[in-house]
Amino acid sequence: MMKILLGLLLMGASLLSGCGRYRDQPLCDDFFAAGDVGSFALKDGGLAVDAESGLTWYRCNAGERFRDGQCVGLAVLATREDAQHYVEDFNRHSDRVWRLPTQAEMQTILSRSCVNPAINRQVFPSVVAVSYWNSDASRHGDYMGCTTNTYSAYTFCREMSTNQRPFLLVSGKP
Repeated sequence: MMKILLGLLLMGASLLSGCGRYRDQPLCDDFFAAGDVGSFALKDGGLAVDAESGLTWYRCNAGERFRDGQCVGLAVLATREDAQHYVEDFNRHSDRVWRLPTQAEMQTILSRSCVNPAINRQVFPSVVAVSYWNSDASRHGDYMGCTTNTYSAYTFCREMSTNQRPFLLVSGKP
């Protein structure tokens, strides 16, 4: 009986300690120095070109517009399938081909050195700490999709495809 109680106490302590793993990390809004945009070149029209990957990102959530250095409007929250349809429709009216980013591409814009959201908001001003759709397929079937949590920069491929999530747009080769 004592072994069981001790085991439960140790398991509970390890679970609780996992909850505090972000406690000592700074907020990203405080982590990045003013004017620090990392490897990005900020372009007109709300574009951010990553010198390391060569990818071009739209700096706002899908559905928002970039105006006077900030994102305005409302982010689109969509199911995984509707997010794909949004991108297809958006491409009909754009001079560039956009798509949902892959998990690996999302990791290139996120930081593991800070949290809430784990991103430089001088580059991506309206990204919030939630799960964002990415284009990777879940190995659990079409009813599941992959998201990247922007609070902590972790990915998850058991997101119900019918959940409403925001998403970013990227252009360039995957």
